Amino acid sequence: MEKALSKISKAVLPSGISETTGLAVYESFLAPSGFHYMAGVREINDLLIVEQVAEGTACTLLCGILLYHKQSKQLLKEIKVERNFHYSREKTMQLVARSLMIVLKEATVKEGVHFNAVSAQRFIDEMLDRCYFEKSRQTIIAWAQSIGIINN
Repeated sequence: MEKALSKISKAVLPSGISETTGLAVYESFLAPSGFHYMAGVREINDLLIVEQVAEGTACTLLCGILLYHKQSKQLLKEIKVERNFHYSREKTMQLVARSLMIVLKEATVKEGVHFNAVSAQRFIDEMLDRCYFEKSRQTIIAWAQSIGIINN
């Protein structure tokens, strides 16, 4: 995952987009087991979400997530997942949202800063929803318009 972050910081273009996950893939290899391992990135609001995923013939597994501040490249949180954690954007987004809130709460307590947790959770959820699903929504709307289901 560190190699993927290094490529991003050097403005190297991703090698492609994963159809299964929607990730911009920066590093990948085919393991002897047949799993295609990749490190991909999602970027939103100065946050880098680096996901390590293993794609097999019949399943896609999430291997881990790293959250970075984009400008400083500071690691904010390493999210470890149990073995054989089946990948879905929804589950991954929930893990990221929960982890961001934990990091935020820990930092504010240590620094003596107060914040509205409900507003913060709402903002994080909306931000991550855009990050994980906006392209899919745009694609389905474009498809519906192209065949006349939606007339705009």
